[in-house]
Amino acid sequence: MQRSMKALALEEPPSRRALLAEESRAFASYWAMLAIRASLFAIAVLLNGDFHPQLVPGGEGSAVQQYLGLLAWLVIIGASYFAPQRLVVEWTVGLYVNLAFYGLALLSFLWSQNVAASAPKCVALLIVLWGSWRLTLMLDWEEIVARTHDGLFLVGVASCIVSLAFPSIGLQDTWQHAGQWNGVFISKQTLGVVGAVQLFQASYLMMNGARSPYYWLSALVAVICVVASGSRGGGALAVAALVSLYIMRLSPGFARMMAYVPFLMGLVAAALIADLLYTQNRYLVIYGVALDFTERTFIWQHALRYIWMHPWLGYGLNGFWTLDWVKALYLERYSWFLDNYHSGYINILVETGFVGYGLFLLSYLFFGLRANDIARARYYPERYTSFGLAFTFLLFLIDFTETFFLRSTNFRTTMLTMILAMTFARPASPVHDAQESAPPASSSRRLRRSAR
Repeated sequence: MQRSMKALALEEPPSRRALLAEESRAFASYWAMLAIRASLFAIAVLLNGDFHPQLVPGGEGSAVQQYLGLLAWLVIIGASYFAPQRLVVEWTVGLYVNLAFYGLALLSFLWSQNVAASAPKCVALLIVLWGSWRLTLMLDWEEIVARTHDGLFLVGVASCIVSLAFPSIGLQDTWQHAGQWNGVFISKQTLGVVGAVQLFQASYLMMNGARSPYYWLSALVAVICVVASGSRGGGALAVAALVSLYIMRLSPGFARMMAYVPFLMGLVAAALIADLLYTQNRYLVIYGVALDFTERTFIWQHALRYIWMHPWLGYGLNGFWTLDWVKALYLERYSWFLDNYHSGYINILVETGFVGYGLFLLSYLFFGLRANDIARARYYPERYTSFGLAFTFLLFLIDFTETFFLRSTNFRTTMLTMILAMTFARPASPVHDAQESAPPASSSRRLRRSAR
């Protein structure tokens, strides 16, 4: 007893230097987290798809959106080194396979036939991958969903206003889609997919305790955008993802099964690609019905026709449609041109080859195994795991007819990367949130408290 009293008497209060150092760290952490949250909101607004040329400085072909989005990612990367880390990476075989797939994509400019087009995309993808992994390690998943939802809500409201008040910008005037909304975007498909993702995220937040009328309004805006853009498929996919999310909450067994669905969908896509390669048809025949999915299969067949020129490693990111002869041959056949695969699976095959597609399939097999492991270990609340699996399911469905895989700056691709980061990580030691919710106390107050 006397020894312990003596030890207490000998204890000295923290030095002024130590207190000032601690306060500086808390101050830096507070402002770093503010910068990360603001940048994430900006990314959710800017990087959903190309805005209408009349809404962007520089007009058609301007890369202002992408530059601003990449600047926001650089802010996140820098600020993340001053923020407390919530998760730590677990280096497993599955993570190495995922890194191999993305590494192949990042290095693909080395064998691209159009290095000038491929290299910038690879650099942009590297920045986004690095930033999204750093962000996931620093910020709570629920907050990531909430902040990105806020950005989507702003985009949805702006699209409604533009479509109603400025029809020359917000409405389609082509004979195929006349009167359908494209909102702030150049494409109606972009508005439909953004609305579907917004509906999914708003519904997820409401299912997990967010009862504010704000989220009901957001869901309504999302439905309006999906319906007015004519994107019935996007709305149906969002509903399918929500149903799967709800069932996963009720049945852990269903969640374990859903973990392997992305891998199985990759196999289904491979079978469809094999059919197109074998038959050389410009359409798919399903139960005797020829389907071209609004002429998307024409685009698929044109891309697959030339896969044998670079079968193993592909044409490199952004290295196929930017070739002059590819565009000239397509225009000669169809008299119209879109530099878009309209299929994320064909995008991976053509730009990273059979090696890339094999790594892609293998990476999502390991993703399923890892998702089951973290569900059993209860690393995260079940709703986090369910969101990750349902969002992945939604994006893999959309990518049958749209292209989001390996998009260098697109927000939905980034969400998929963040889900991968969360899956191949585990919680670090508990972090106190008090330092993030309010500015740190002044050093004079803390010194007075320690003196007492």
